[in-house]
Amino acid sequence: MAVRLGLIGCGAIGQRHLQALKHLEGVELTATVDAEFERAQAAAVPFDATPMATTEDLYRSGLVEAVIIATPSGLHPDLAMGAMEQGLDVLVEKPLALSYGEAVELTRFAADAGVVLAVTHFNRMLPGPAAVAAAISEGRMGRLLSGGVDVRWARPQAYYDEAPWRGTRGMDGGVLFNQAIHALDLLVDFFGPARDAFAYGDTQTHHIEAEDVVTGSIRFESGALATVNVTTSVPEKNLEERVTVVGEEGVAVLGPQNSSLQVLRTMNPEADQDVLKALNGADPWPSWRSHYNALLDFLASVETRNPPALASGSTLDVLALVEALTRSAASGRPVAVQELTRERGLGSLA
Repeated sequence: MAVRLGLIGCGAIGQRHLQALKHLEGVELTATVDAEFERAQAAAVPFDATPMATTEDLYRSGLVEAVIIATPSGLHPDLAMGAMEQGLDVLVEKPLALSYGEAVELTRFAADAGVVLAVTHFNRMLPGPAAVAAAISEGRMGRLLSGGVDVRWARPQAYYDEAPWRGTRGMDGGVLFNQAIHALDLLVDFFGPARDAFAYGDTQTHHIEAEDVVTGSIRFESGALATVNVTTSVPEKNLEERVTVVGEEGVAVLGPQNSSLQVLRTMNPEADQDVLKALNGADPWPSWRSHYNALLDFLASVETRNPPALASGSTLDVLALVEALTRSAASGRPVAVQELTRERGLGSLA
């Protein structure tokens, strides 16, 4: 039987989910919700779903057993908690929350309630990042020494003006939480948890509350070091989203988009060439495919009750890092990530 799914939030990100849902089997979009009811109506039409104005209407309807939350980021925690309290499985658009503490609370609630809580950190599932992760886990790069994230994107003032929540502390979180978190998630996936972080941040070209440029450094618990350079102030069009990994025995570079594996040099050159050849010969990655993979992972978990690859617990380390960098940029001082993660034993929640 198809999973009956509801979509909460039918704006720009909600549209990505709708595109992906067109290609999925074993799921039925039965309801759409948006504060602008006309958007919920428009999103519902191709799926013959029922549009609704509020989540309360959705819960009373009994039409869904799982939901996607694709609203402004600051609304994610309350909406996710509200859905889980109804016994619904939940897929949340990144980030899960704008604070590490809220993310831990949500993850613990999901574990105690026996519901699925997943987050769309789908870049881990892209072929390029997956190949880098495999090279690291197989030991082909040796001990990791250093790395970096470079996200230099163009977001004109009009981007922020058309949706007033963008660029705010409470709903957007700034360039780290909104734009850079996918690349930072890959960095944490490769290097493991961060120990401490230091950053400078500023608002240089936009009329917004949060930063539009951040530069900083990270020390991981392994001892590896990494740099962070992110901005939305590039003129005209995006420049890059790059992740670099340097090990004692190898190097990997994802970029200029982190879906592309630009460099892979390890202690097994033949394996490297096989990987690069396969990736270069692959069909172009359609824009909806990443959300498709996240939904496929989520639906498999809903049906089998096995943990999803993108479980909320797997996002806690990157949220701790992003919050540490944000606090450091605000205070001008290094921040120990352990200050945010005093409670250990979170691996069982992943």
